[in-house]
Amino acid sequence: MKFIQRQPLIFAFVFVACAATLMSGQTNVLTWHNDNWRDGLNSTETVLNQSNVTASQFGKICSAVVDGQIYAQPLVVSTGGKNIVYLVTMNDSVYSVDGTNCAQINSASLLQANEEAVRCTDVGGGKCHTITPIIGILSTPVIDPATNTIYVVTETESTLGTCATLTKKPATCFVHRLHALDLTTFAEKFNGPATIAGSYQGILFTANLDIQRPGLLLLPGVMPNGDSGIYIGFSEIDGVGRPGVNIPHGWVFGYDSQDLTAAPYVWNSTPSGEGGGVWASGAGLAAGLDSPTGTTNIYLVTGDGDFTANTGGTDYGDSFVKLTKNLVPSGYFTPFAQACMNTADQDFGSSGVMLIPDTGSTYYAVAASKQGIVYAMNRANPGGYTPPTNSTCPATGTNANVQYFHASTHQYYTTPVSWNSQLYYIPMLGAISRYPLNLTTPPKCLYVPICLGNTVKTAINFQYGTNLSVSSSGTTTGTAILWAEKGNGWPTTATPGLGILYAFDAEHAVSRIIPELWDSTQCPARDQPGNAIKFVLPTIANGSVYLGSMDPTDLTNTRGQLDVFGSTVVPCS
Repeated sequence: MKFIQRQPLIFAFVFVACAATLMSGQTNVLTWHNDNWRDGLNSTETVLNQSNVTASQFGKICSAVVDGQIYAQPLVVSTGGKNIVYLVTMNDSVYSVDGTNCAQINSASLLQANEEAVRCTDVGGGKCHTITPIIGILSTPVIDPATNTIYVVTETESTLGTCATLTKKPATCFVHRLHALDLTTFAEKFNGPATIAGSYQGILFTANLDIQRPGLLLLPGVMPNGDSGIYIGFSEIDGVGRPGVNIPHGWVFGYDSQDLTAAPYVWNSTPSGEGGGVWASGAGLAAGLDSPTGTTNIYLVTGDGDFTANTGGTDYGDSFVKLTKNLVPSGYFTPFAQACMNTADQDFGSSGVMLIPDTGSTYYAVAASKQGIVYAMNRANPGGYTPPTNSTCPATGTNANVQYFHASTHQYYTTPVSWNSQLYYIPMLGAISRYPLNLTTPPKCLYVPICLGNTVKTAINFQYGTNLSVSSSGTTTGTAILWAEKGNGWPTTATPGLGILYAFDAEHAVSRIIPELWDSTQCPARDQPGNAIKFVLPTIANGSVYLGSMDPTDLTNTRGQLDVFGSTVVPCS
């Protein structure tokens, strides 16, 4: 790889003075949604709380513009009393930024000679419905602090020969690579980068048909030699193929974190069929024990596709799938309505899996679908498949060993968050809902593991592609805050719009409404974020909130922007 030092970041300091915060209990955010349970919780936030996240004490500190859109969650490593923020862009670049003042520390392009980030018009159906205008580093990386390494997956296309001249470009013009970069220098490590390639039951992976959206998963010590594993999910891109004929498959790869040249583990979700993409609106693959005395497994949900697992086949469309560390299925759950879901574009895999934090004798996983249904599965025995009671659509029937309920008339593109035995969920065009978790003895309600009778909601409805984060100082009263960005879900609409960052009281309810604490419209001249990007996550660490967005001054809609929020003494004007 040719290491290229980028030009300095374009800084957009919102104001000159800001409050310096002495931070204690330093926290790192090293993966999507904070941990491998994907519960979205930072429970060690000792600075921000419900009393000081107000327009008079909290606001935007600075912004930094980078060379590509930021879909991935900003990651944070705390060192020397400050936050170092790691950003990746759709122009295949990686940055480290001082989280206190937005100053650039380092940057590198991961493009090789005669390459560019993928133009959305050149892949899939060329429709640019999923991503526009370019596709580079889309997923959230993962950081291994034990080896001082950040793992990143890029997507590139060649600019040489027929790759530059042909309208319909061959598969050989495109490549996905796994990079292992030194966290300080961004130099390649562990024999990287590795071109992601492989086959499963005779099916070859094709880089031009698949997109790498799910956040990367790091599992310590799972390789035969004791090395950690890096797990990577893929789905089809942008509606390529024809249903019933050739929809690309879903894939998962598992690489040795310290030897990227070693042959990876490979799993294909529909080797004898089609579809079954692993995309989950950018959620990271989840991992954890399946029971108190069980084993660690990987958990994911797949999108629309063929399903034959119930008859001895190996196709897992629209399914919750439990994989061993070497990517062998060891359990699954598929809704009784799968056949109807597949033909109606009602993906089970539109949202990610969250593992309810391990409590009691049964460990649960939660995921939701485009049908607006929330499912809670027993990780040890996910439930398999129970056929419907009819042969037409809509399907009727029941799902064995699974709690499920119709939570919204709208689709889910979000992964829930959890704090203090509460579950928080948000559908498209809906409000954030809070459900009590039924994990105690005696039980809180008749349902397991999610109580349905005491649901409270925000007064604010959000748009397409909103994900949640939650911060607290343990279970201390007055510290739990829900964070979410409201935006127009670019690029699903013609014009991107400015985002709005919200903070809500995660603990209390007033007349069954979750109270709002603060939002960025209360002091727009000081606090306005950049243009909204779908599926982005606010990152909360050590008194600061980091949000990926797009540079609102860029008419090409290609540049990204990091917005930093924290304690401030600058008045709202």
